[in-house]
Amino acid sequence: MWKIVIADDEPKIRQGLRELVESFSLSLRVCGEAKNGLEALKLIEREQPDIALVDICMPKLNGLQLLERIRDTHTGCRTIIVSGYNEFTYAKEALTLGVRSYILKPIEEEELYEAICSLTEELSRERSKQRFIDLANYQLEQHREYLQGVFFNDWIEGKLSSGERQDQKELLSVHIGEEAALILVSTQNNRNLSLRMGDGRISDDVYQFALKNILRELLGKCEPVYLFMDRYQNVAGIFHCPKQEESSIKRHVEESLEQTLGGTCTVVTGTCEEAHFPEAYGEALREVQKALECRPVVTEAKKYLYEHFREPDMELNLVARSIGISPAYLSRLMKQELGMSFKDFLTSLRINEAIVLMRSTGCSINEIADMVGYKSQHYFSTAFKNSMGISPSEHRKNIG
Repeated sequence: MWKIVIADDEPKIRQGLRELVESFSLSLRVCGEAKNGLEALKLIEREQPDIALVDICMPKLNGLQLLERIRDTHTGCRTIIVSGYNEFTYAKEALTLGVRSYILKPIEEEELYEAICSLTEELSRERSKQRFIDLANYQLEQHREYLQGVFFNDWIEGKLSSGERQDQKELLSVHIGEEAALILVSTQNNRNLSLRMGDGRISDDVYQFALKNILRELLGKCEPVYLFMDRYQNVAGIFHCPKQEESSIKRHVEESLEQTLGGTCTVVTGTCEEAHFPEAYGEALREVQKALECRPVVTEAKKYLYEHFREPDMELNLVARSIGISPAYLSRLMKQELGMSFKDFLTSLRINEAIVLMRSTGCSINEIADMVGYKSQHYFSTAFKNSMGISPSEHRKNIG
């Protein structure tokens, strides 16, 4: 049922229009009448009609002034001018204000009928279109995360032109800022991870869903965060991250995931300019694949170090003894598989942990040195500067 209002300063005209409109075999209801433009404006604000029959010459607000107010505040209301003025200037101005028909008095019944029929057909089309848009938006909202995953996979695989990429970013509400970082997480070197969900096995889909949720929670302060599964069943994503925080976030994610999952995982992060996202992803994927090729003893050594690197007496002999191989063999394997020496790997774990503590606690530099396994602040400061290029105190100042 379409709602219609009538605005005319002559009572007989209003009555005649009402009777004429109600005689049409259309789904119409006259929801109000107004004797001047100001009264008509209030009526339209209250009733929110679909169509307004408006006279040009009315007190307080004339018809053209009323049309202007309707155009500015009530775009859903269609208007038909009913006027005794056969003036081209009036008709021209009415058209610029969005009027659909300009009917002269005395009113021809057929002319008014056709004008109203045309408007109701237009309104029906628009209402159907809006229903379709609303349904599409609802479906988009329900499946936004899945569609974002399809988008990111198409992007890294080079399936999108720059124009298509921009259109899909807008449609899917993907906003990548300047300080963006890429993350790639793989647990394929330990597919027996339990997620601490009991002894029963869970499907890969549930496992991946849980892994994404855990990772999203860990990166919660790095909004916006976009996560998706790549074709290799890794969790990949982009998140907001100042460059100086990347290493500490990586360490935080690694430790938290391994503690939650109950096993080792591979985490690769890196700064990422939007234009070079596919290249950054490819580089991260190569790092993950290289890590997955590590021999089991190297994986065990890494796991042992993750758990014990804070101990001040940690050394190569202890790790080698814990996994039952010679120190020299372990040292050689770590260099081959990880591209760094045992000492450098241990130092990287300690320095990354120190950076996390600088950001999350008020502990002194000396206290932090002790917490990450250094017996003196001097040794800690030297190792930190060799690794980061600046002293611990300078780094803390930069964070501040």
